[in-house]
Amino acid sequence: MPRSGSRCSVLCVLLIAAPTSPSFAAEPDGSDPGRLYSTRKEQREAGLQRQLTPWLTLSGLAELEWAADRFSSAGRRDYVDEADATVQIGLIATPMDKLEAELIAEFDTVTEKVKTEEATLSLEVDRWDLTLGKQYLPFGVYFSHFATGPLIELGETRAEAATLAYDYKDRVELSLSGYRGRTRSRESGENGIDLALGVNIWAAEFLSFGVSYVTDLGDADSRLLEDEDDVFIDKVAGLSGYLLWVAENFEVSIEALGATRSFAELGADRNRPFAWNLEFVYFPYRRFDWALRLEGSRELQDAPRLQYGVAVNARLHRYVTLTVEVLHGSFKGDLASDDDDNPYAHVNHVGVQLSIVF
Repeated sequence: MPRSGSRCSVLCVLLIAAPTSPSFAAEPDGSDPGRLYSTRKEQREAGLQRQLTPWLTLSGLAELEWAADRFSSAGRRDYVDEADATVQIGLIATPMDKLEAELIAEFDTVTEKVKTEEATLSLEVDRWDLTLGKQYLPFGVYFSHFATGPLIELGETRAEAATLAYDYKDRVELSLSGYRGRTRSRESGENGIDLALGVNIWAAEFLSFGVSYVTDLGDADSRLLEDEDDVFIDKVAGLSGYLLWVAENFEVSIEALGATRSFAELGADRNRPFAWNLEFVYFPYRRFDWALRLEGSRELQDAPRLQYGVAVNARLHRYVTLTVEVLHGSFKGDLASDDDDNPYAHVNHVGVQLSIVF
């Protein structure tokens, strides 16, 4: 049975401070501190931070979520609902000029465990930035204003990596990561060093686009080879691209991500996964916005072939955001089925998320 929807990796929370970089963080009007940000990078760069010492800052995020899904198959309907609460704590230390250490820890009520989301050490020299440690690779951007993450999150990858980034005049950002992933070769039992490359360009104040590439899509957090014990016959690379248009009161983003060829380990109907996401978000007021999503997938297990919906985001307080979303999806083939192996035809989803930054 498909999951009722993963927690939005972008975190979709209310962020307070103005961004430190124009890349993926520019305001439609250049000044609105009540804006809901739409990528993980925006959250990290513009999040609320409390100065504990001259060289140490603390930030926090609490999320309360409830989601319900109704899956329809031939003569049967399955209902799934879940509630979850997570708390993230972030520490940033700058013991010396140009050197920064960051730790993000998260507690989840479902697993009842504390895990390290990211732990990095960064050195910045002029326009160059070298980051070492557990981090998200520069593969995909994953724009979203929904509480439920988009289907393109199949490519989101976190690993122990070394990432070298270069920023050219706040217009072009190049990132190259070297890492050792979780998958291993069936022949040698080893993985070796993999690479991820990202290029993001602001062609104008209102237009951004980019592409990214990873040498082993099997390393993604979606665990495409989990049933094969993360063992591959041959590595399969991943490719992603996006386009973002920012206007005064709205944004439009489209992003696509998928495998460059087929996984030899997977069935013929699911061996070359691909997904795309199109979102339109409108900001009629400073503390309110609504978003439309149209997304789809191909050969992606447990995922709708086509899904669409609406989300409403309201800033109840400077530090509190409420998100309510409704989605409808349709399936094709046997990629998603009930406990009796009857293929699902449709899914209706309702989700509510309360986000608090502190």
